[in-house]
Amino acid sequence: MQILACILYKYEPDKATEVATFYDLHKISYFQRKTVKEFIKFHARAIVSRTAKGQRQSVQFEQNIGKCHVYVAPDGLGAACLTDGEYPMRVAFAFISELMRGFETKHPVSEWTNVRKDTNIDYPEGDELMEKFQDPSQADKIAQIQKELDDVKGVVIKSMDDILRRGETLDSLMQKSNDLSNTSYQFYRTAKKNNQCCKYY
Repeated sequence: MQILACILYKYEPDKATEVATFYDLHKISYFQRKTVKEFIKFHARAIVSRTAKGQRQSVQFEQNIGKCHVYVAPDGLGAACLTDGEYPMRVAFAFISELMRGFETKHPVSEWTNVRKDTNIDYPEGDELMEKFQDPSQADKIAQIQKELDDVKGVVIKSMDDILRRGETLDSLMQKSNDLSNTSYQFYRTAKKNNQCCKYY
């Protein structure tokens, strides 16, 4: 169980601009990190930009390779936390809440609301917090002691297919995206093609 990344965004409908990023990809092969990072950015931005203010949702990726937990606050700060498939949803949302609260304490809305392009506002406490939450059982105990677990009743669990709009495919969305290089897109298509030939009918 692990958190791969958490990205904070300035939310606008159908558009999300990176404000701060936190990655922990040390378990990923060095040669695959760039591609994995691009896929993380692509999925996180797509899901955050399609989440309404005040809403939480968890999106499970194909073949249960992971989940993206998203929350967009009413003030327009959004967060996407990408975890493996086993990481507990409740702890992921506790991490998001604590990260957003700390970020907004250090960087008020006026500092990030005018951001027009992707940036990475300095917030080293985010990396420390992410490291603390890598062990969900430890983080959960801490969260219970501090009584800061959020109410996750309103979480909508969706698949990536549910996020896509009518008539839209993941392939067409990837082609339009600036977050993926041609190499990453070709890797996705090849992997998808290879996985299709291995299915039993």
